[in-house]
Amino acid sequence: MTSTTLLSQRRPWWIILVSLALLLAACGSSSSRPVTTNPTGQKSVPTRSKPNPPTVPTSATQAGCALGALGATMSGHLAKSCYRIPNLRSGTYYLGVEAVLSPRGTAANKEGISVPSGHSGPAVSLSVSPTSVVPGARVTITGRVSTPLSPQPAHTNVCFDGCVDGLHYNGTSVHWVSSTEFQTSFVTPSGPWLERYPLRLLAPRAGSYPISIQCLGVHRACALAHGEGSTALSFKRSVAVVVPRLSLSSKTLIPGEMTPVGGTIALTNIIGTHEPFVDQFDVLKRRPSREVARGVYQFSQPKNGTGNFVLLGAVGFKVATPVSYRSISLRGATNIQLSADPSIFTESGTNGVALSCVGQNNTLEMLDNGHITKINTAGVSKLLEQAGVPSSNANSATCATELAAVQTPTGKTLIAASYPIEIPNKAPDFAYLPVISVNDGGTWSVIPSPQGISNANFVGLQSSQFLIHAYFTLTHHAEITETTTNGTSWTQGRMLCPHFGPCVRFSPTTTLSNCAMNGAQQPILLSTDQGREFMQSSWPSSANACATNELFSVHGTEYLIDPQSSYPLRRSTNGGVSWQVVSDIPTPPGVQATATFSLPPTSWDQTTLVIPETGDLLRIGSGTGSSLLAPRAHHWCNIATTTIPKNVGAAVTGRHNLYFVTYSSSNTSTFRSIPLASLHCAS
Repeated sequence: MTSTTLLSQRRPWWIILVSLALLLAACGSSSSRPVTTNPTGQKSVPTRSKPNPPTVPTSATQAGCALGALGATMSGHLAKSCYRIPNLRSGTYYLGVEAVLSPRGTAANKEGISVPSGHSGPAVSLSVSPTSVVPGARVTITGRVSTPLSPQPAHTNVCFDGCVDGLHYNGTSVHWVSSTEFQTSFVTPSGPWLERYPLRLLAPRAGSYPISIQCLGVHRACALAHGEGSTALSFKRSVAVVVPRLSLSSKTLIPGEMTPVGGTIALTNIIGTHEPFVDQFDVLKRRPSREVARGVYQFSQPKNGTGNFVLLGAVGFKVATPVSYRSISLRGATNIQLSADPSIFTESGTNGVALSCVGQNNTLEMLDNGHITKINTAGVSKLLEQAGVPSSNANSATCATELAAVQTPTGKTLIAASYPIEIPNKAPDFAYLPVISVNDGGTWSVIPSPQGISNANFVGLQSSQFLIHAYFTLTHHAEITETTTNGTSWTQGRMLCPHFGPCVRFSPTTTLSNCAMNGAQQPILLSTDQGREFMQSSWPSSANACATNELFSVHGTEYLIDPQSSYPLRRSTNGGVSWQVVSDIPTPPGVQATATFSLPPTSWDQTTLVIPETGDLLRIGSGTGSSLLAPRAHHWCNIATTTIPKNVGAAVTGRHNLYFVTYSSSNTSTFRSIPLASLHCAS
């Protein structure tokens, strides 16, 4: 029976070899001043009740376990590792630990890996001390070579019960006593381990075991070959066989829940002298039918060069979905917040001011209810020159790294932007110059910094109703904010909560990173004391700012849309202290399941947005068309390309409009907006 793999990508044999080779090779406070104040710029924060405690653990601290690399003892016991339940549909699943048994000896030769059939390293005579131990004891190996080695290796591999079949200790440290004598040590197994040919589960038994070393003389595939010298070690007593079996804190779990995982697995490889190598957790829709050893299941059929994949300690559990997409409504969203997207900006609290850089020269344009205004950025160049940027580079800085805009009660539009002020090609750019214009780019001025704070502390721009916010960081999540309603006078204070509902918001800071690689994380912050102190949410702790994410409230419930997450829609009913996964969202058309998941797909591959007025979910596809998911619908429907073309790049929603940039084959771009009310399923 072929199992459906949900959580792991296969590791080819050469990754194991590279790992072995690497082991062998290396084994403030500040005073502040009020700027010119404007009391009307600050809004009172409504009193909020303290959130209720979370109902299920969604962080490692709450679950009482450790999140990170899996670890085990030499007895095979897992050390209460954390596992987060994937965004699975309701049903029964099996959790196990994946183990990759790379081929060795003649088996490796059959798979096309050239491995010497005999002893290819230096001739070594070995002895052990003590010669008879109980399982789990440390043993010292003394080795002697007939001819001095140059250079003298700092690491070697130890083979317990055979180098081709037995348990490997990869990269044990070597201490040279003389030019021809060395010592290394290892801790003997005190629990079950897997051997290869034939595949079998063994436990320490009283009797004699061969001990060898390999890769003292490093050559290609030395870790897959026979040993270089051998001796014998005796166990004084036996240990009862413990069948690999994982244990969970509960047999019924929900998507996103963090659960401790304990139990016992079989040892397969040891790093250094006593650190068992544990690969990763894996979830299957059904337990593999082929049990190749007790508690060890054939994970997939071996293929040339891939080794043997097995699943250890599979334990069944049920997934429940307490919150289904078809049981909620997203209509009437308030407090809409968008995460940072440097390529396009909209102020969602207005009828529709949006900014983007378009055209062949990255011209800054503003869309206001369908009317396009080109923003003059010539004045920015002079400010950049005054900040130390060479004139040739200042003149080419036509597009900002961050944008914000707001319409004032008098109808004036404030446009804020930030630009890098360090000399280009001197990466990374840590300092940015925030500027603002009150007349559509006719003139620009530098946003003032609080006293004693430089531009190096500037971290971001945001906007809310009638306010532009400029943030400066003092300590972790202790930003000072300056706000203005007129672009001239500024009020200094702390970060503000949203106007109504839970005090949950995006941090103005994002990590310096690469969207083409690991993304740029923007923290999610919450406050339980009306904004006097903010803390980072334990989970989700951040959202990938390389896509447009949204925070919004619906009748006091907070929602997060995070399209590049495995959990694209989450909600909180206790002020952001804990979050539930909204499950059973149908797969959008054109979205392919990722390599790591077969059911369900994760990380919707392009921008996904909520439409606040209607509560629909909208997916903007780049080159694949766009689609709509109506409230409580079972399927997505396609939107006509005459409404939203296929060549859409960045896109965000405002309160009433969708804003997007289209690209042509001639490398030109166009900034557009369409009313949300015009978005319908194609007939």
